[in-house]
Amino acid sequence: MKRLSLVTSNSGHAALFQEASSCPVCSDYLRKPMSLDVCLKCINSLQKEPRGEDLLCCCCSAVSQKNKVRPNRQLERLVSHIKTGAQAEEILQMNPRMRKFQVDMTLDGDTANNFLLISDDLRSVQSGHIRHNWQDRAERFDLSICVLGSPRFTCGRHYWEVDVGTSTEWDLGVCRESVHRKGRIQLTTERGFWTVSLRAGSLLSASTVPLTFLFVDGKLQRVGIFLDMGMQNVSFFDAEGGSHVYTFRRVSVEEPLRPFLAPSSPPNGDQGVLSICPVMNPGTTDAPVHPGEAK
Repeated sequence: MKRLSLVTSNSGHAALFQEASSCPVCSDYLRKPMSLDVCLKCINSLQKEPRGEDLLCCCCSAVSQKNKVRPNRQLERLVSHIKTGAQAEEILQMNPRMRKFQVDMTLDGDTANNFLLISDDLRSVQSGHIRHNWQDRAERFDLSICVLGSPRFTCGRHYWEVDVGTSTEWDLGVCRESVHRKGRIQLTTERGFWTVSLRAGSLLSASTVPLTFLFVDGKLQRVGIFLDMGMQNVSFFDAEGGSHVYTFRRVSVEEPLRPFLAPSSPPNGDQGVLSICPVMNPGTTDAPVHPGEAK
């Protein structure tokens, strides 16, 4: 997805692009750049050579004939794209205020697949090789290796973080309370799952139809999830770097939503653990907050 690949581009490269597209006189983004690579509004501030007809470069003092100064349209278009991308990068960042909505979440063992190993504090889960003989319940996933979190959400804004560690395969997000628990399930928005998935250590995708492939800078180790039921959005962030990963819009809120977690299964050779992170900044606020909103 090009928009996000631009937002999550390497910060070093972004700094170089920004420097190359800035006017050496006013340090702002080039506006109507000329062949001297300065803004049109800065041309008049350049020092004139002794005869008063030509212009001296502000950087190297080379002389340019005034009648040969021309608008640089190609550079102007390039700067416009760079400036738009830089503005988008500022917008699509994780808002620290989201953590004020962090919930104290645990795993619901009654929904866990029988091959899952859940920690005593109900905050960590991984796949095992031995099947448990847990009681068969209507809410338990019988074939799919996954578990739901508690509490369930009916309104308001909620935030939580999941440490995915070194796992090379996982699924995280939210789902409807009424999703099918028996048989193999398909993680799609049409079936009530709004999830981001990792496969083979680097293939990241969102559960749209068809799949939306995502691109991030580096490896996700802690995923932040922000659910705003009033706005009908669920957003995913790199909780360590603060960059935006993906936002589902028009999420169905006609019934309760549940946190969804699925670690890798043992046949994939990955014993990665998914851990719900403890609440960092307890407390609530009545002020609305949306992804990208200023602090």
